[in-house]
Amino acid sequence: MKPAMRLHPDGFPDLQRCVLHACSIVMIALMVSGCSDKHTASVSAVRAVKVEAARAGEGTTVRFIGTVRQQERASLAFESAGTLTELRVDIGDTVEKDQVLASIDRQPAQLRLQEAQASLRLARAQAVERELNYQRQKRLLAAGSVAQSVVESALASSEQAKAEQVRAQAEQALAHRELDRTRLIAPFAGRVVARHAQPRTVLPAGQVVLDIESTAGQEVVAAIPLALAETLKPGDLARASSTADGTSGFDLALEGISPRADDGLVRTAVFRVLRPASRLPSGITLLVQMHPDTGTQPLSVPVQALWMGTGSNSAEVFVYQPGGTVALRSVSLGTVKDGRALIASGLAVGERVVTAGAAFLQDGETVTLFQPGTRLTGGTQ
Repeated sequence: MKPAMRLHPDGFPDLQRCVLHACSIVMIALMVSGCSDKHTASVSAVRAVKVEAARAGEGTTVRFIGTVRQQERASLAFESAGTLTELRVDIGDTVEKDQVLASIDRQPAQLRLQEAQASLRLARAQAVERELNYQRQKRLLAAGSVAQSVVESALASSEQAKAEQVRAQAEQALAHRELDRTRLIAPFAGRVVARHAQPRTVLPAGQVVLDIESTAGQEVVAAIPLALAETLKPGDLARASSTADGTSGFDLALEGISPRADDGLVRTAVFRVLRPASRLPSGITLLVQMHPDTGTQPLSVPVQALWMGTGSNSAEVFVYQPGGTVALRSVSLGTVKDGRALIASGLAVGERVVTAGAAFLQDGETVTLFQPGTRLTGGTQ
């Protein structure tokens, strides 16, 4: 049996050098890897967090429907009945102030004026005759030719004639007015928006013939809830936008509110249009929004900033400190709405709370604010 062969390192110097070189490379790699792990651990110790400032709520937004109308508008009608003989304008026409728009048959009014003038002349003649008779009776009384009762009767007759003259003068003035009102006159400059009669139509007194609107300022009228009406005052601002095409909105200012409640539910409010983007057609409906002043609004924070508290109405938040640390603080909660929690106490306006990256934070821990190139775990990209 042959003895087993054994390798002797001194017999293979080249192999020994190769082994030593390989071991050196492995040791260097392990050392570098260990340093890199320590560096990563030191960077990961400072966590990156997102913060948001506690702010007051914006209050409740109230929405209702309003209708656009012109500030000056009129429905024109004849005071007396008659046949419409002339209609000079139609829908869409522009009119000037004091322009004649329509006329009815003038002959009946002219005849009534002549009758009133004749009655006035008769009343004047009677007044003169009875005044002369009264003066004659007074002279006869002074001469002792008539009794006192005769003079008194003459005086009463004279006064009656004077009263009749005044009545006749009033009738003549009314007849003149009726003749003037046989023409429909534009009370202001504007445009015709509606026509309700045709020529040669017999119109009753007071029937509307034309609707006109001025080209001046516009306003929005709306029915608002009683509770909202109690909180508003003239000058309060609102925002209006078209409900049909969603165009950009414009501002309104409250002009006044009716003291009467319609159907016991709403009151009528009138708003003045401020700087509209373009002229609005009257009658269009708008969506009106208001933020009524209901006093100081409580602070609110995102719900993701809250951590379990000691009670049902309490929670904890991490508050970012100016020195780059966070402090754990207890807060009292109100209601939660639209992803935000109202804070009853425990925070001040402007204090910043951690909203992301707080999963493993501790009270007093040093943090860095999140940047677009920063991982929330604390590493950098």
